[in-house]
Amino acid sequence: MARWWRRRAAEDGEAVGAEPPRSRQEHEDGREHGHEPGHEYGDRPPGPPQPGPDAQEPAHGSGNARRLSGGRLTLTDVTEGRPEQEIISVQLSAEEIRTMRARSAIDTLGPEHPDTLVALRELAEALLSVPGRGAEAVELYQHVARTQWTTLGERHEETLRTSAELAGALHTTGQLSLAETAWRDTFRAQAETLGRDHPDTLRSATRLAAVLQDLGRAPEAEPLVGDVLARRVRQLGRDHPDVLSTTNAHAAALLKCGRHQEAERILRSLVPRLEDRYGRDHEKTIAARSNLGAVLVRLDRHAEAEEQIRAVVRSTEATLGPDHDTTFTARNNLAAVLHAQERYEDAVPVLRAILAGRAALHGDDHPITVVTRDNLANVLIDAGHHAEAAELLDRCVHDYRRLHGPGHPRLRAAEERLAWLRSP
Repeated sequence: MARWWRRRAAEDGEAVGAEPPRSRQEHEDGREHGHEPGHEYGDRPPGPPQPGPDAQEPAHGSGNARRLSGGRLTLTDVTEGRPEQEIISVQLSAEEIRTMRARSAIDTLGPEHPDTLVALRELAEALLSVPGRGAEAVELYQHVARTQWTTLGERHEETLRTSAELAGALHTTGQLSLAETAWRDTFRAQAETLGRDHPDTLRSATRLAAVLQDLGRAPEAEPLVGDVLARRVRQLGRDHPDVLSTTNAHAAALLKCGRHQEAERILRSLVPRLEDRYGRDHEKTIAARSNLGAVLVRLDRHAEAEEQIRAVVRSTEATLGPDHDTTFTARNNLAAVLHAQERYEDAVPVLRAILAGRAALHGDDHPITVVTRDNLANVLIDAGHHAEAAELLDRCVHDYRRLHGPGHPRLRAAEERLAWLRSP
């Protein structure tokens, strides 16, 4: 395994990453979500504004993040002959509780004890869920990974687990190039140690595919997801929940590769199976219906697409609330189908609200916020609001360069649209 987590700055010896932190965690709780929810606009062709949307999945569905709960610390007076009396009770966040556990483990067991490293890893998980503390979480994961590498060995179960969680943290904080390397190394190590069919190996393959999709390399991602699906079908059968989730993920991968008819065929079969098993408003059913709506947009069947997507918006608002990331994705997809129908003035306020919501949820610099800003700029171009669109695209160019580096398709597309807007 390449020591990607040991990267150091030459001048000060500190661990460094490619990008600054974003907020919010994307953590798997034993299930493989496989980029299930919906689609977003993707890269637009360069040149003059184009009337139709281009669909893609959101950057790593944060709506699937595990919610970490805190607890209450109570000090009670217990005196013989008298009833217990509560002296003070303090509500603690998950971060505070895990900080206390980690400090206690360091003091009682030592900084390199296996249980201390587990406590530190759990603290990193909590930090990753706190807006603005992603960089600290990544540094803590790196510390645990380095220590486990030297004390337990590179192929130990706990080392591999930390490697996977660190790879996920790099992805969550927008460090996509490092995340790709991390997931590749973790996937390779798990395949060699645990086997290609092990659930952890399959999860890592799917997460690697998600990073490749976020890097704009969907054709590389699709075979990985297809292989995971085939292995899970062999192991678990066609109707197992993990197989149903992976089937939807594969349909989404096909969608991103432009294989729309294949994706539609899979989703037409999948949606009724999910409705029968979970109901129309379950998150898995919503995800598949979102992807079906995306396929219909791509196939220019806009009336069908709008019907599907409006139903998804109603379901997500009712079950998850108006400010959940999956709800934002559903509304974004509604804006996409409105855009495809050239109803630009209807799409603009939808995207403005999504951008404000995602900025509040993730921060202005998070990758999904940047993509939403790009989406709004696209619609503003077609609505004729060129000055505002140029202002938004200028910011997107800087953000894409920071997130992806030079030459990325999204960066090139944004630069070319901005140049067209500013041309005489």
